[in-house]
Formats: sequence, C-alpha cells, structure tokens
Amino acid sequence: MKNPFTLLLIALIFIVSCVEDPQLSASETGPLPIGSWSNVSYNENGMTLEKVNKLAENTYGYRFLNNGTFIHRANSGWCGTPPIVTSDFQGSWTKNADVISIQGTFWGGETLEEWEIIASDNNMLTIKVLKSEYEMEQ
Repeated sequence: MKNPFTLLLIALIFIVSCVEDPQLSASETGPLPIGSWSNVSYNENGMTLEKVNKLAENTYGYRFLNNGTFIHRANSGWCGTPPIVTSDFQGSWTKNADVISIQGTFWGGETLEEWEIIASDNNMLTIKVLKSEYEMEQ
C-alpha cells in the first residue's frame, strides 16, 4: 500500500506548480513596453524584440514590470564562449513619450540606456538605441 503522505505531497506539488503567480501576471500587463521581450534581432541602430509569455532560461531578453522594475537577462559573466549561462540583472525604467530610459546592472557594474521606440505592436517592439553607457565596478 502506498504512503498517503507521499500521495498528498505529490498532489500538493502538482497543484502549486500549476498555479499562476497573480502578482507576476498583474505586474506584466499594461501599456507598452510592459511585458517580457526576447528573440532579439539586432540592426544598424538598434534592435527588434518579440513579446513572449516568459523568458526562457539561458536566453537573452528583457522584462518591463508596471511598477518600474526592469530585468535584463544577459550573460552572467564576461565570457561569451558557448555554452552561455545567463543571469537576471535588475534595474528600473521610465517612459516619456517614445523614449524609454533604463538604469540597471550587468555582470561588471551599472548601465544607463535610452531607447526610442521606432515601431511597435502587440507582438513586436523595434527600438533605436539613443544612449548606452556602462560603468565598470572598481
């Protein structure tokens, strides 16, 4: 006979894993650029991002939360040789008209960026990089 505690534990784990985090969902709904963006393709002056439900592990991407929190998933260290391991680096963001200002961190220090929204719809975001400054920690 199976242990009832084990069956209860398995059922509880299954239920908890299927429940969506309401705070996470609520924080990722709202006007552009709120949400998760990945599948980055670079062009001459900027990049195009595709809206995704969530950022996949070890892929580059960005999350803009409606509370002003910004998360950049990027290389966890200076080495760019595969296999690449990524980490989430947190910061903040604001939007004024079509310009998004980002203050954040990366593996080596802090970053300050400004992006101009060139084109957007519910699934794609094309931006022009106006400013990209990195300050290394000493």
